[in-house]
Amino acid sequence: MHNAAFAAAGLDAVFVALPVPPADLATVIGALAATGALGASVTVPHKEAVLAACTRLDPLAVRVGAVNCVVFDGGAIVGHNTDASGFVDGLAEAGIAAAGRAVVLGGGGAARAVAVGLGDAGAEVVVVARRPAAVTWCPARPWAELPGLLAGAAVLVDSTSAGLDADTDLALADAVPLERLPATAAVATLIYHRRTVLIERAAARGLATSDGAGMLLHQGARAFTLWTGIPAPLEAMRAALQPGRP
Repeated sequence: MHNAAFAAAGLDAVFVALPVPPADLATVIGALAATGALGASVTVPHKEAVLAACTRLDPLAVRVGAVNCVVFDGGAIVGHNTDASGFVDGLAEAGIAAAGRAVVLGGGGAARAVAVGLGDAGAEVVVVARRPAAVTWCPARPWAELPGLLAGAAVLVDSTSAGLDADTDLALADAVPLERLPATAAVATLIYHRRTVLIERAAARGLATSDGAGMLLHQGARAFTLWTGIPAPLEAMRAALQPGRP
């Protein structure tokens, strides 16, 4: 995606994947800064740990408690979070408004980014978790309250990792009473490599849906602009993510 963007923008740059052991994270970030790199994308398990390697943090990254994009600005290592806004961008592209009550499933870092993005966009965010007491960044609600919370909700977002595994994917879908959602509601997930059971069932009920591909694209587009200072070539990036598209 990013190499397609660099090519489309005529920039002499390349995006490469670097496997980084947790113990070496600060060393690698420092080395990248010293070599004059534009920046870096940061993924699990480093999104929270990399905060300590940054010399400056964007306010949004502080609020989310995670960094997924690093910019090397002279001698500064600046941490950003583009996940929160990228998620809302993806919803908007799917025609889903971040307004009204938004029920977010999960209490981890992904849920926190989604909750911040939705809240900033104007939604009334309610976080529901299996272990609400373990969620320290907001007052989470127990799963038993989910049916009542879905009644009148505008958006349901699965921010859990359940969709990554076939068994947990089905178990999550079985545990979510989609029938309680209004016909005008939308259902979203952060999983982008396939359609989850929850998304399939929501679509079958005629609800609007959005998978994680939109978030992946738009968080990347925001990162590209942070690194380069120019608008991201969105269509080139989209085509790279969907090589089979006509």
